Amino acid sequence: MLLLVTVLSAVTRPGLFVDQVLGGLVYGLILVLIALGLSIVLGLLGIVNFAHGALFMLGAYFSYQFMAVWGVSFWIALIAAPLVVGLVGVVIERGVLRYLYDEDPLNGLLATFGLSLMIGEATRAIWGGAPKSVAAPQILSKGMDLGITTVARIRLFTVLVAVIVIAAVYLLIERTDFGLSVRAGVLDREMAEFLGVNMNVRFISMFVLGATIAGLGGVLRGTAVGMDVAMDEQFIILAFVVVVVGGIGSLFGSVVAGLLIGGTAYLTPLYLSTLASITNIEAINVPGIGGLVPYLVMIVVLLVRPRGLFGQEGFLE
Repeated sequence: MLLLVTVLSAVTRPGLFVDQVLGGLVYGLILVLIALGLSIVLGLLGIVNFAHGALFMLGAYFSYQFMAVWGVSFWIALIAAPLVVGLVGVVIERGVLRYLYDEDPLNGLLATFGLSLMIGEATRAIWGGAPKSVAAPQILSKGMDLGITTVARIRLFTVLVAVIVIAAVYLLIERTDFGLSVRAGVLDREMAEFLGVNMNVRFISMFVLGATIAGLGGVLRGTAVGMDVAMDEQFIILAFVVVVVGGIGSLFGSVVAGLLIGGTAYLTPLYLSTLASITNIEAINVPGIGGLVPYLVMIVVLLVRPRGLFGQEGFLE
């Protein structure tokens, strides 16, 4: 049935179908960039970091400060803004989170929720509450003609950057001695430190890595569609949905879940619209269904597999 609806949608409205597929891909990859940091911090460090969405937002606003206020080029801001967010991550980790590693996860959740509120209010005080936007460089602001539709190059650039980052994080965690030492420290910190591994340095590094990736996602999202002070709340909830659906602690699961949620959020309204036009049953075309899809996906996945798609066995079971 799903395959049939997909074929019908692609045949009857090919341009719109391609737009939705690419839109879902870009949206899903932005969620993945945020969820990667959440998954690292939660899975490796055991902290429920509710402030991660604020770091994503800061990436967007720092890029605005660099580009619109200081006149720096997009390419410099693309590197500088995430690095500044990483420095903010150092302050958060050293100032607050390092005291919570062995505490009840609820303490970390409450602490980071408070940090999120503080960062949000600071952002509002510095840049104001009105939405902001920055101009993409000329090479990315143009559209690319695909024959049946035109795609903004900034979308394709976002896909490229996200894929590179995901691959780099996977190689770092799974294929290097550094990543191995981090995973070993999570399983048995005392033994790892006894063997000479400085776990404090590794934990700081992983938190800063997650913050930097979130900041990069904010730069890409802010350049493509603009930014506002509510974007942290909007995306942190969805990022948690991605982590839960993919399985807590699974980086691969976060990638799969992000793409799944992004794709379904964009394609479901198209599918329902196609069915409504074919069957003449307008009630099928539910307004605003795209915003509900991520949560519906989460409910279905947790009913079938409580630990998520790739979560550790025994979690919530």
